Amino acid sequence: MAAARSDRAPRRPTISDVARRAGVSTGTVSRYLNGGHWVSAESSKLITRAIRETGYVANSTARQLRTGRSGTVAFVVDEAPARFFEDPNFEALVVAVGDALAARDRSMVLLLAGDAQSAARAETFLVTSGVDGAVTASAHPEHQLFERIQAAGIPLVNVGSPTGLEDRIAFVAADEREGARLMAEHLIAQGARRIAVIAGPAHSPGGTLRPDAFTAAVDASASEGAAPVVIGLRHGDYTVESGRAAARTLLAEHPEIDGIFAANDQMARGAIDALREDGRSVPEDVLVGGFDDSAFAGTEVPLLTTVRQDFGRIAEELVDALDKQIDAGVRTNVIVPVQLVVRDSTVRPGS
Repeated sequence: MAAARSDRAPRRPTISDVARRAGVSTGTVSRYLNGGHWVSAESSKLITRAIRETGYVANSTARQLRTGRSGTVAFVVDEAPARFFEDPNFEALVVAVGDALAARDRSMVLLLAGDAQSAARAETFLVTSGVDGAVTASAHPEHQLFERIQAAGIPLVNVGSPTGLEDRIAFVAADEREGARLMAEHLIAQGARRIAVIAGPAHSPGGTLRPDAFTAAVDASASEGAAPVVIGLRHGDYTVESGRAAARTLLAEHPEIDGIFAANDQMARGAIDALREDGRSVPEDVLVGGFDDSAFAGTEVPLLTTVRQDFGRIAEELVDALDKQIDAGVRTNVIVPVQLVVRDSTVRPGS
């Protein structure tokens, strides 16, 4: 006799299944799913693994009815699509923030607000979609992104220090000043004395904090021979082409340049291109350092000396800071440590 076939769908895993697999209480799993408060790091790891192994998926509709929250966060990047896809840092940040949210069983929606119209559409979506909060990046003052989100009463945390608004906007940032100081000291130790700076846009940390801290560190240094000095500064827009153009101008004005600090890796690559066009070698003639430790920093020749941002740590801190604001209205600012990564672009042969 043929065995009877059941047409019933497989039973959907529950919180109890996750708790049993993780060896914790259902209350601990519930707290983990609702933000991770009062859950130890070890329990969080066990629960994360149990969710993956059981295939558990939370019922978002039930959660929204129970908590008044959608479990969705908007990541709003104030850049046009072409600029967004050109910069590898955006990809790294989006992936890291998405992973940090997914570990807490939450979702992310990406919005690009690169002009006034796009910013207005993003504002409409934020107001009508019921997102729990927003992470913002690369905000341009003229688009009034912060003001739009705050006026809608939506909790937000910015990636990087929001210039001039540090006392009003929660943010998580790499230690911009420390990274610039480390780079200045390294270039000087490697022999650079006539140093140029390619800064980012004036509204960004790379256009203010990084060049200011770098210049201060150079001014504070001393040597037995000629004192190091920053002999020129130009602003770019974080693209390779802007770094190339800035370096061309600086070389024309100051042909004695023997070191360049660029406020991001892409502008550093553009500076290297300009130096090659001018018949100069890196690092033999000019030392070049960047900032971010982007994906290509360790693959394109010469390998680029840079300042590494820990995007995974930044993403975790962003989600934590957003949760604190959502849960208790607490605004926090977090500075994440950085690391100098020395590669070929600042190490002369035999040094």
